[in-house]
Amino acid sequence: MYITENVADGMPPNLIEVAVFPEEGAIALPETFTTEALPTLSMGTGGLVRQRRFILPLIYEEAILGFLMTGREDRDWFDYEQSQIQQIANTLAIACALDRRNQWLAANQQRNYEEQSNFLASLLHQLRNPLTAIRTFAQLLSRRIVADDPNQKFVTGILRETQHIQDLLSEADRPAPLLLSEAEHEKALLPAATMELTEIDLSEILDGITNFASAIAQERNIQFLSNIPSHLPKVLGNESALREAIGNLAENALKYTPKGGYVLLGADVKPDTVYIYVQDTGVGIPDADLPRLFERNFRGRQAEGEIAGTGLGLAIANELVQKMEGSIHVISQVGKGSTFAVTLKRSL
Repeated sequence: MYITENVADGMPPNLIEVAVFPEEGAIALPETFTTEALPTLSMGTGGLVRQRRFILPLIYEEAILGFLMTGREDRDWFDYEQSQIQQIANTLAIACALDRRNQWLAANQQRNYEEQSNFLASLLHQLRNPLTAIRTFAQLLSRRIVADDPNQKFVTGILRETQHIQDLLSEADRPAPLLLSEAEHEKALLPAATMELTEIDLSEILDGITNFASAIAQERNIQFLSNIPSHLPKVLGNESALREAIGNLAENALKYTPKGGYVLLGADVKPDTVYIYVQDTGVGIPDADLPRLFERNFRGRQAEGEIAGTGLGLAIANELVQKMEGSIHVISQVGKGSTFAVTLKRSL
C-alpha cells in the first residue's frame, strides 16, 4: 500500500510505501507507472490488472490519497476477487482521509492554542503595570485617611481586591501543556484542580464582600442589605476561593437587579453547616434554564438580553464551592428574583 505525500502545486505527488504483506517482498509499481496515467488504467472495477497485478487508486472526494497494489503468480484475478479488493481500497481511502483530517485538526488546534497563549501572555503582562499603579495609589490613600473615616473601608477593599487579582495572575503564570484535551481545556478556564482546605473566618470574607457590593449597589441605585449574624463559626474552605465564589454570586445579583430593587447577603448557621445566601429582586431565571445554569458559557435567556456576560461566573463559583466540599442551590422565579444558597461544612 502506498500513500501520496503533499507536494507543491503542479507537481505529481510522491508515493510512500506504508504497508507490505508478506514482509519478505513487496510488489513494486511498474517503472512507467505515474499518477498522471491513472485515467487510462481503468479496467472492470476501476483498477489496473496487468501481469496478474491489481492496482487500485485510493480515492476520496475526487482526491487521490494513495494506491493499493496486490498480485500473485499462480492465477489471474476473478471478478468477485477484484470487487472485494475494490471494497478494501474504498475503506482504506476513507481511513486515509480521516487520518489526514485528524492530523490537520491537531495541527490547527496547536496553532490556535499557541496564538491564544501568546495573546493571553501579552494581556496578563500588560495588566500588571496598571494593577501595580492602582495598588500604589490605594496604599497612598490609606496613609492619608484616618482609621475611623467611612471611606477607609473602600480603600481597604481596593487593596484586598488588587491582591486577589495579583494572586489570579500568578496562578495564570503556571506552565501548561501545549495541547489540551477537551476536558483539560475546560479545566484550564476554571479554577485550579487542587485546593488546600483550611479553617477560615467567614465573617471577614462576608464583611469584605459587603463593602464592595454596597459601593456597586449605591452606584446603580440598588439597595444592598445584609443579614449576617454577629458571631459566625469558622468553616472548612479556602479563603481566596470562597471570596471569589460569593463575590461572583453577589456581582450577578447586582448585575441582573434593576434600579430600585434590592440585593440581600445573609448567613444562617446550622449544627453542622453554614448557609450563605444571596437574594435579589432581579429578572429571575426561567425553569428551562435551571438544569444548565452552572454549565460553562451557558447564559440561557440572558444571552438574548442587553446585559453583557460570559457565562463563566456561575460555573466558576460552582466549581470552587464543590472543591470546598460544599454545594450551591438556586430558587428563582421570572420577574421576581433569585436566591442562591451556598452550603459549607463547619470546621471541627
